[in-house]
Amino acid sequence: MNDFWKTWLDIWCLGIMVLGCVLAGAGLVGFEGGVRHFLNLLNPTNPPVFNDVERFAFGLMGAATIGWGLTLFYFFRAAHASNMGNKMYRQAFVVIIIWNLIDGYISYLTGFKFNIVSNLLLSLGIVIPLYLTGKLQR
Repeated sequence: MNDFWKTWLDIWCLGIMVLGCVLAGAGLVGFEGGVRHFLNLLNPTNPPVFNDVERFAFGLMGAATIGWGLTLFYFFRAAHASNMGNKMYRQAFVVIIIWNLIDGYISYLTGFKFNIVSNLLLSLGIVIPLYLTGKLQR
């Protein structure tokens, strides 16, 4: 993989971590503005309430999202450095597909259908460079 796509993936992972920080911020009183805006884009008919349960849930989602970004960051670093060929990149692709299926189903059931689109766009940020560089091939 060339340096452009390696940098692209690093920036993508950093972006996921920033999103996680925004989500985690909603766990604190006074820092929910970013999540409020984001949720209103995803589901304008049901504005968030930000009670203690929602603050806990968003704080937890934020922590998990930061972990997701960090994990993928180090995973891709290991994949770039390994001699396993494309196997690690294909494994990352499978993980992204599974995440999309689960998250998309829950988003659909709970009325956050636009979240499916945002998840697909986020996933394309990984899938496109992996595909263009041939990392999904055997």
